Amino acid sequence: MFESIVPAEMDPVKAVPGDPGAALVRSMILELADMDPDVSEGVRIDRIAALEELKAASAAGQARETEAFVASRREARAAAGVPVERRGRGLAKEIGLARKDSPNRGGKHLGMATTLIREMPYAYRALAEGRLNEWRATILVRETACLSVEDRAKVDRELCADPKTLQGCGDKQIGAMAKQAALRLDPLSVVRRAAKAENERHVSCRPAPDTMAQVSCLVPVTQGVAVLAALTREADRLKAQGDERSRGQLMADIFVERVTGQPAENPAKIEVQLVMTDRTLFQGDSEPAHLAGYGIVPAQWARDLLRTEDTDTDNVNGSAGTDTIDAGNPVNGAAKDDGGAGTAYPGTGDGATASGPPGTGEPEPVIDTAAGNGDTGDSDAGITGEAGTATGPPGPKRRAPGDAGDATEVEVWVRRLYTAPGTGQLLGMDSRARLMPAGMQRMIQARDQLCRTPWCDAPIRHHDHVVPWRNAGETTEINGQGLCEACNLAKEADGWHAQTVPGPRHTVETTTPTGHTYLSTAPALPGTPPATEQPDETPDPVSIFEQALGRIDFLYYRAA
Repeated sequence: MFESIVPAEMDPVKAVPGDPGAALVRSMILELADMDPDVSEGVRIDRIAALEELKAASAAGQARETEAFVASRREARAAAGVPVERRGRGLAKEIGLARKDSPNRGGKHLGMATTLIREMPYAYRALAEGRLNEWRATILVRETACLSVEDRAKVDRELCADPKTLQGCGDKQIGAMAKQAALRLDPLSVVRRAAKAENERHVSCRPAPDTMAQVSCLVPVTQGVAVLAALTREADRLKAQGDERSRGQLMADIFVERVTGQPAENPAKIEVQLVMTDRTLFQGDSEPAHLAGYGIVPAQWARDLLRTEDTDTDNVNGSAGTDTIDAGNPVNGAAKDDGGAGTAYPGTGDGATASGPPGTGEPEPVIDTAAGNGDTGDSDAGITGEAGTATGPPGPKRRAPGDAGDATEVEVWVRRLYTAPGTGQLLGMDSRARLMPAGMQRMIQARDQLCRTPWCDAPIRHHDHVVPWRNAGETTEINGQGLCEACNLAKEADGWHAQTVPGPRHTVETTTPTGHTYLSTAPALPGTPPATEQPDETPDPVSIFEQALGRIDFLYYRAA
């Protein structure tokens, strides 16, 4: 969903030098790249098989090193008097970083490694010898998770002690054999496992190609069957009445209607955050937009999302006014209000006031038609030149919040975030408070999009300091980063350090207790030029507004 976590010119990982074991492995990587290309097809098949065995042996080596690392760290923390419940803090994150994986997966690798080394020695040996790949070893660990240590050892011996037992078996066969053995040894384990699984029910949403999304719901099987039956029954009823939609389309639309309470063809009563440049919104530019919770979307799709029945692009009430950022010092202008940077909501365009989205806790802004789009601003300092105030092309007219209209009409609130021209970087704001204000959190959320830990795709849950407040870290957008809950808690363990480093975009360098460092660079926002694009010495003529700053719009939708 996003580009690489770091620019190509930056090395994302700095290793601790001097280990001959790691040097040997890296030399093997170079040798693999230099194998003789002029060989027969039979030799290529032999190489593929050997490389598969090498992958399995490497996974076993990772498991061995992971278990030893965890044991060593826990022992050291126990000797230092660290409470038992805190001895494992941050370990999953360190392992995930080493494997270029998320902390969540790092925790799973940790658990699997510990199980293989301590409880399933035969499965570990099969992995180390290349007879069992990593995924099939994971299946064995997963299907025996509900057993006692003694019973798990019995299954391990039964299935993996003799190399012939699993020879030629695929994933499903191995899973079935492990499950059957577990049921035979401990029938009650099924009950315990079902109870545990029911506690893990949840809903998730994953991006899908072509601006689609896949919503998944993990529920007990009886509830899942009931949901599908209800959708099927209603779809068949509508189809029998002559509805031209396909059965699948009907089921999807019914699902949306019953969850949101709104017809599928009309917007639901929720907020949607869309980040796009003003050029994309008003001038038909092709710069893609960013939809919070989804990712990059085409420019035209974003414009289509904004269209409502009462949109009139040919008429805008109101005259040009001032904008919110001082042309001479845009950063300071953006930082004047802890509640948000350049916050604005569209209105009638006639100088009236309008309220923002419910629950934002922000003051009612005054309607201001700067750039001709009916935006509002904190009319503290304007972008002015010799010719007077800045103006722009006419924008779409939108109904102000509170106006009478169709009950299903969409109201659009615009929250502006400003970026420095040519870089796409959000302008900073600061605060003297320890906790980051809501406006600053919104800026960080828009900039970082996902947890800033490298290879962690989790949603942002915490907005915290890069350099902690207790270490004289400032409460600023530059010294802030968005993290998931697990990563934010992990960095509080002893030995973790972080700092910002110069770069084209906001970059954080994190150092782990072992001395390894990792770089994390914020993804490029809409409006950021390609890395290969060099700025012209003589810029093209632009408006006074564009000379001062670029603009990104945060668009909120809520049904009336």
